[in-house]
Amino acid sequence: MNTAADDMALDLDLAYWLEMSEALAYQDTYAAAASMPGNPTGATTAPVGGAIAFGLTAIDFGFFNRVVGLGTAQPATEADAEAASRFFVDLGVTQSVIHAAPGAEPTELVPWANARGYVKGARWVKMWRHLDEVPVPVPSLRIERIDASWAQVFTDVCVTAFEMPAAIHDLVSATVGRTGWVHYLGFDGDTPVSTSAMHLTDDVAWLGYGATLEDYRGHGWQTAMFLRRLVDARDLGCRLAITETGEETEKNPVNHSYRNMVRVGFNLAYARQNWVRLPETSA
Repeated sequence: MNTAADDMALDLDLAYWLEMSEALAYQDTYAAAASMPGNPTGATTAPVGGAIAFGLTAIDFGFFNRVVGLGTAQPATEADAEAASRFFVDLGVTQSVIHAAPGAEPTELVPWANARGYVKGARWVKMWRHLDEVPVPVPSLRIERIDASWAQVFTDVCVTAFEMPAAIHDLVSATVGRTGWVHYLGFDGDTPVSTSAMHLTDDVAWLGYGATLEDYRGHGWQTAMFLRRLVDARDLGCRLAITETGEETEKNPVNHSYRNMVRVGFNLAYARQNWVRLPETSA
């Protein structure tokens, strides 16, 4: 896949928010989960060279133990790479991910990660969209903004649709109703069947948690959720929306989330490499 970064340098402001809107959204998610009585998920975060490391002790799986933004907010050092690695070692997890955006600095960042047991994994595509002109969604599907009273319903639908483990229920529910977040449920009649959310930092919206129960897929829920969030983000004063998903490859040629993003006007910024440490590569 060719990326925008292959053809031209990204605007520095956009390059910053492509990584840091995601990093800050997860930092707040994990802070919310950690504030729950007894911290049931074992959520914790740490700043690492301008990036954010976040992890869970409740589940040893790379998606929930990651570093986002390393080498983006500021050039990384080898000490930063060591701190990122040590964060997960000290947490006691064997699976973790360091993301490296194409413009991450310095170029030595990848060898530093390699030296600490991180090997090349899949890539995620980072997507962005200006919010000056947003198509108005056709209200053919019922989508409601929700508050904290719907947290468990939101979590049940999201976790079921994504086939997530029960161990992360509290992580998903932690931010529903929290300042800086907007959450949505989609209803088929009175039955909740679809979820989405966005986290707002300054005038940038990060979009995530888009999921639909299997029996209700193929009816336009995620496209409608994207359009609703884009309109709301614009009305809340945001100028930019950011999101990400898996890359389409020869092995996995169709990613419906990616195609929904393109359908509602998101632009491809780049495919970001995931550097993954698994038990057999752990330092």
